[in-house]
Amino acid sequence: MSSKSSVPSASHDASFIKWDPKFKIGIPVIDAQHEHLVNLCNDFYQSLLKDTNTENYRQLVKQTLEDCLDYASTHFKDEEKLMLASNFSGYKKHKAVHDKFTTNCKINYANIDTLPVAEAVKFALFLYDWVNTHIAHEDRLYLPALVEFLRKQKEQNKQAQEPSNNK
Repeated sequence: MSSKSSVPSASHDASFIKWDPKFKIGIPVIDAQHEHLVNLCNDFYQSLLKDTNTENYRQLVKQTLEDCLDYASTHFKDEEKLMLASNFSGYKKHKAVHDKFTTNCKINYANIDTLPVAEAVKFALFLYDWVNTHIAHEDRLYLPALVEFLRKQKEQNKQAQEPSNNK
């Protein structure tokens, strides 16, 4: 079967999405969440490659997708809190992108029991594209506001501690 698909080729370590430093934004908790999301997307893709004739194939696919989507929801909430705290001007637009992603995922999850494997793989490609566009690029847009917010927080904490140091 020779197809010129945009599907990344399976490597010896079976990673669908390779963790890349370009996914790091410099906030350790968010970077760890991004890496975990990449791993969950890899788990979902790998579940699709299992033998479709096994009794628990659909359950495995559904469970790995559920894990991925649950964690994405948690991650989005954390990111959105940081954006709000730092008064990121693009918050509404970024949240709308998160919401669109979530809606797409919920639709695919709701249909996963009857979704043909080829369509499920297309959804995995959507996740692949999401990681490579959203995480690697769009998430960097709120960094300047967040870095400035964190700088001010650190400065305020330092000032708050100064009077107690002079006693």
